[in-house]
Amino acid sequence: MSRNYSIGHICPSTAWGGLEMNVHRLAVWLTERGWSNILYGFPGAPLYEACQRSGVAVRELPSKSKFGDFFLARNLSRQIKRDNARVIINHMNKNFLLAVLAKRHSGNFFKLLYDQHMHVGGNRRDLYHSWVYGHLDYWLVPLPMFIRALTEKTSVPPGKIKTVPHAIVLDHFTDNPSDKAVARQRLRLPEDAILAGVIGRIDPKKCQHVLIDAAGLLHKKGIPLHLLIIGDKSLNEEAGYEEQVYRQVEQLGLGEFVHFRPYMSDIEHGYAAMDIFTLTSKSETYGMVTIEAMASQLPVVGTNDGGTTDIIDDGANGLLVEPLDPSALADAIGRLIADPELARRLAEQARRDAFANYSHHRQCELLEEIFDSFDLSD
Repeated sequence: MSRNYSIGHICPSTAWGGLEMNVHRLAVWLTERGWSNILYGFPGAPLYEACQRSGVAVRELPSKSKFGDFFLARNLSRQIKRDNARVIINHMNKNFLLAVLAKRHSGNFFKLLYDQHMHVGGNRRDLYHSWVYGHLDYWLVPLPMFIRALTEKTSVPPGKIKTVPHAIVLDHFTDNPSDKAVARQRLRLPEDAILAGVIGRIDPKKCQHVLIDAAGLLHKKGIPLHLLIIGDKSLNEEAGYEEQVYRQVEQLGLGEFVHFRPYMSDIEHGYAAMDIFTLTSKSETYGMVTIEAMASQLPVVGTNDGGTTDIIDDGANGLLVEPLDPSALADAIGRLIADPELARRLAEQARRDAFANYSHHRQCELLEEIFDSFDLSD
């Protein structure tokens, strides 16, 4: 397979969440497989700095203005040519116009892929979106369920849609796994508690408040559930939500039962400390943390919406509950506590499914099949 050109990633995000982590991991993995990777982004942003630390080349996009796309595109196309980046992966919906204009300015020098991380949204069959999407060589969806929405809401032809699941390095969660007692000691957690957890930025979209309400309901039933909530507060959005959930904990009298911890790079220790993993988001496009929990052999309770419904098979490798329903979440957690055999069976199947579908080697191989399909000999 030819490695004589670079792979470019357009992702000028200033946040540090699942999308940005996915982009960073992918660039690193492809680099490890012999590809030259380049991030086009904003200096000082967490993703930009993470790529620099990892040895992934970075190029500055000097403006954050959406209307600046018309001015940036020509300069970006010239930079892409200098970098010999023959394949460009756009990771953010708001950068479609920039990527398309750069492609046109370059004389179609590069192939353009869009890696979908978020929901499509409303109808996108208007002339503008049809023109923009018409410049794509492939639209990558992380799960098959997104294909139906894509064909209903856009004019992207089915032949240009490819399923490429976002992945994790499974070995991080399976090789030399952390002992539960050691993990709890490290995180200053009670050793003998029943512990359910959630991992993600403290954000209303992640709905940590639903898990806290569910814990309150279980306490009323005499089940002294502890919670582990791992995540940093959101950058630049909904600053008051973190304070809201802290007040909620105190109002429910759960101060000694709810344990907040910041995000940590060796997150496998967080999973090792848990007995049950919960995904409380109202609608998660994908949910890398769900896959990480599955690989960690935890029973998972997720919300019955978005990409989670393609990852969790209710009753087979996890449980699904309606979003924003503390009572249903409490019932599911209580069911797993009351039936350890069910919890064990779901957790074991979850790990098998994670290995079968979400290895980072598989993601890279699927992308390389696409790269190989392009004629980039000129």
